[in-house]
Amino acid sequence: MSNVTVVLPFFNEQGWVGRTVQSLAAQGNHAFRLLLVDNGSTDEGAAEAAQAGEILGDRLQIVRCSIPGKINAMQYGLARVETPLVSICDADTFYPPDYIDRIVTLFAADPAAAAVMAIDIYRPLSDPVSRKRIEFVMRKSRRFAAKCHAGGYAQAFRTDCLREAGGFDTDLWPYVLEDHEIVHRVGRFGHSVYHPDHVCFPSERRTSRESVSWTRFERLLYRYMPSAGMDWYFYRFLAERLRSRKCHGTALREKTW
Repeated sequence: MSNVTVVLPFFNEQGWVGRTVQSLAAQGNHAFRLLLVDNGSTDEGAAEAAQAGEILGDRLQIVRCSIPGKINAMQYGLARVETPLVSICDADTFYPPDYIDRIVTLFAADPAAAAVMAIDIYRPLSDPVSRKRIEFVMRKSRRFAAKCHAGGYAQAFRTDCLREAGGFDTDLWPYVLEDHEIVHRVGRFGHSVYHPDHVCFPSERRTSRESVSWTRFERLLYRYMPSAGMDWYFYRFLAERLRSRKCHGTALREKTW
């Protein structure tokens, strides 16, 4: 019986999604299903993913969401989740063989947790640069416990908490930085857990994300904003600024690499 559903939205990820699916197919813990959401791809990414995940058998499902935008694809996927835990993954990230097992173990060890977050590293786990990165994120997660320190490629949730928070919905948040906004909403139902051994390896192919990211001022204000001010921060301050810069979720479909 599956404990986790991995929802992996993708759009035109040929050459990348296959490797990601291979890393998920190689998980030591088999108690999960992989739900791939093709968000209207025009390349051969879906076929590549199907071939890479063939070993999963009926634990792999590929569905198509024709409404453009990652948020819409995640909403479409979440509606099909029937497991108590859901993991959101990206199509250009490598997941170590213990990734699913650590999600299950960390949730089991902390019944009050609503989310489990992996730490993004870009070199082998034993590399001093990786260890420094892990220590840095762990310090941030302790000092700013209510804030998000993991991208959308590294997040797992209790499914009921995610749904109670409203899930992924463009009516609630149609902009980029949905990974931080969703953690804010889910945080009302429990805290996030980080662990130094729970990691993933995102691609470094993104040369520039300035057009779909936040400014240094916005980022610093997020970090130091008291919990009581976070609704104002997201839904009045940041939403207005992202809207003015046309940083809607669909902007993530524009690849500059």
